[in-house]
Amino acid sequence: MLKVAVFFGGDSVESDISVITGIGALSSLDAAKYDGIAVYVRDNKFWVAADQKALSVGVYSKFNKSNFKEVYISNKRLVFANKRFKEKAVDIDVALLCMHGGIGENGGLQGLLEACDIPYTSTDIARSAICMDKTLTHIFLTKIGVNNVKYQLVDDKVTEEEVNEIFEQFDGNVVVKPNSLGSSVGVQAVSDGKQIYKAIQNALRYDKFALIEQKVDNLVEFNCAGICSEGQVIVSGVDIPVRSKEILDFGDKYLMFDGKAKQEKFDLSINLKKIIMETTRKVYEQMGLYGVVRIDYLYDKVSEQLYLNEVNTIPGSMAYYLFADCGMDLMDITDMLIVSAIKRYKQNKSLIKRFDSSLLTLSENSSPKLLQKFHK
Repeated sequence: MLKVAVFFGGDSVESDISVITGIGALSSLDAAKYDGIAVYVRDNKFWVAADQKALSVGVYSKFNKSNFKEVYISNKRLVFANKRFKEKAVDIDVALLCMHGGIGENGGLQGLLEACDIPYTSTDIARSAICMDKTLTHIFLTKIGVNNVKYQLVDDKVTEEEVNEIFEQFDGNVVVKPNSLGSSVGVQAVSDGKQIYKAIQNALRYDKFALIEQKVDNLVEFNCAGICSEGQVIVSGVDIPVRSKEILDFGDKYLMFDGKAKQEKFDLSINLKKIIMETTRKVYEQMGLYGVVRIDYLYDKVSEQLYLNEVNTIPGSMAYYLFADCGMDLMDITDMLIVSAIKRYKQNKSLIKRFDSSLLTLSENSSPKLLQKFHK
């Protein structure tokens, strides 16, 4: 039976959503194949939840250290920080990543796991970083010929005068957002020149860069996902998310209990659905993505222009609901992720990682100063 460490939480604005995703993933693991371990990330530390409490949301919303054991990530192990614990460490076979935003999705945790020789279920370090950085995503999408909106990146040095000039270049109709955040936190649509500077300052509360994008009029949004299984990319159906405002926000995504958010009434044509699915496959394959990835699209139903908005390498709830038409549920998704992660790990281990040369032997008797001169 494989030991699966399910990582969730994290010091990001998406931490709460990550907890829900993590609990869902834990509960969906096939008990005949996997032994799940809940690893909650908080305050830049890793905590293992007690087995009987791991699936309780209240344990995470009302965090108390007495319900957890602090651990460090080591070579294929979770090592307990407190020496008084009877168990010194827990061996793990694979990490199932359910963290949204921050180090859990931007390549940071992926780098740590690679350094500790642990297979993991998401896209690799470099591509995770690219997809979290919306500007880099724009650049890459343009490179592979995928349509995306006009954009401008700014930081806290931008002046109000410069902002107004940028605003005019976008025809006075923009969306301002933090450059490397998700879940629509800090996002604001602006059509008034007096509001844009304030919107940028608000975005900069969450990120060191703010992104200004051309707002898409007559908007319909779409979600579509891909997952790799046995070397093949399975593309999900296309979903229209509910929303209550002109742009999708955090409340529409996760707090729809008041019934204000409504499903967009739009007749999705077979041709447009095909284009969205083909684009999803293209981006997944040409960006070299891995695991389950949800891609969000913006569509102007008057001009009939489709734009790729974001690439989410660890989507909420693992985007399992998008695969319903494929006959897949969350247990199927987690199983695919784990199997693929271990297969990729073995492939990477087969690559040559060292190059033995005579350089060190020849340099054994050289002084540090001589070595510095040599390297110049």
